[in-house]
Amino acid sequence: MKTLKQDMFVISAPRILLLMMLVASSEAIFDKKNVTIRNEIPGETINIQCYSSEDNLGSHDLAYGASYSWDFRVNIWATTKFWCDFTTKHGSGNYGVYTRNLDELCNGLFQWLVKENGLCLIMNALDDKLYCQHWKKSPSLL
Repeated sequence: MKTLKQDMFVISAPRILLLMMLVASSEAIFDKKNVTIRNEIPGETINIQCYSSEDNLGSHDLAYGASYSWDFRVNIWATTKFWCDFTTKHGSGNYGVYTRNLDELCNGLFQWLVKENGLCLIMNALDDKLYCQHWKKSPSLL
């Protein structure tokens, strides 16, 4: 029986450390994420079109009080981002609805509220405080 070279089984300390870090962080990175967008503009139907670099979720009309929701997992490189184009009678714009930085504020649950003056994110990691952004384009520019 031939003996195997000893160096074939040598794994360097930095590689072991890297492997341990990947396994430890992969749980948080690969947990399922959820984005929900709810129309809170009374008497108005809005249009949203959401997408990432890997997926196009299509165009959706949301009546007042209606929601659109989807689940996903972050890619292996942790570079997944989702954007949505919003069109309302009060304004419009393109907004990032999922980024890794936002995950720290939302714990994997991204709840967006579409309001007359813009878009608001419920930050459940900060006692449900709202992070709001005004419309990027006013209705006169639509």
